[in-house]
Amino acid sequence: MEKREVLFRIKRFNPKKDEKPYFQEYKLTVPKGMTVLEALQQIKDTQDPTLAFRAFCRSAICGSCAVKVNGFPKLACKTQIFNELDKFGTDTLTLEPLDNMEIIRDLIVDWDKPFKRMEEMKPWLVPDPEVVPKTLDEESRVYPNELKKFDSFTDCILCTSCFSSCTATQIDENYGGPFQLARVYRFAVDPRDALKAERSKIGYAFDMWNCVRCNKCADVCPKHISPVDGIMKLRGLSIDVGLKDNPGARHVMAFYKSLLESGMLNEVLLPLRTKGIKGVLENLPVGIKMILRGKAHSPVMKPIGEHETLIKVMKAAMEVE
Repeated sequence: MEKREVLFRIKRFNPKKDEKPYFQEYKLTVPKGMTVLEALQQIKDTQDPTLAFRAFCRSAICGSCAVKVNGFPKLACKTQIFNELDKFGTDTLTLEPLDNMEIIRDLIVDWDKPFKRMEEMKPWLVPDPEVVPKTLDEESRVYPNELKKFDSFTDCILCTSCFSSCTATQIDENYGGPFQLARVYRFAVDPRDALKAERSKIGYAFDMWNCVRCNKCADVCPKHISPVDGIMKLRGLSIDVGLKDNPGARHVMAFYKSLLESGMLNEVLLPLRTKGIKGVLENLPVGIKMILRGKAHSPVMKPIGEHETLIKVMKAAMEVE
């Protein structure tokens, strides 16, 4: 069996005695097929019993072993060491705790912040009495076309990898968070839920429009869920229930109106329709440069040749959604 000697740089921190985090190095001979979690356990058993990390199921289900491996959130129990070494072309792995949460000790972070935020957002089913039977004698049926809308979001294992990578979470204390907002959407489209689209008001209250669509949450999810997709759809539901008085919603409506009018994006009117006169003044310097260089088109645009066909496609897409 192939073996390699690997250098593990592990970030250590005990708030009871350390002034700041530091890296400690361990060398370990690793056989092919060994996971990061197995290596951590072997280091703890044979080299340093003080090393602290969190783990439980060893089956990529509980999410408790999530750590950063060479800068990227991973489930330690699922991540094979050889794959990471080959990916980075190195014999060194740097292991760190997840970001955006306080460190309890070494690789263990405090989950209270993201989970308390999730609890505030009512991530549970509120039974609709018209759909959910009062007794267990009858079934509460969810049909495949209904399940398809939220099925992928039920796979979330609450590992907080997406939360740790979210830039909106870093700069906005009121931002709901990726897995939290995706869970709100999950219940918003569940036919058994009494709140339904009204849940979008929860997303609105927790600044869902501050998501910048960087897709980091989707990139790092070990279950291949895309929380950003849920957030985008939750935004759409918020517009449907009339929550349009914010720059994000107005920006979306401006795009939509441009397509209905001409089939093209009217970049000249976009600032006005999104932020009003303030938007025009903010973008005036850029607008003047565009005009001088012949890059600005007329605010009145002629419809494209296939405009009617485009409108039919747009309406059909909205009906399918």
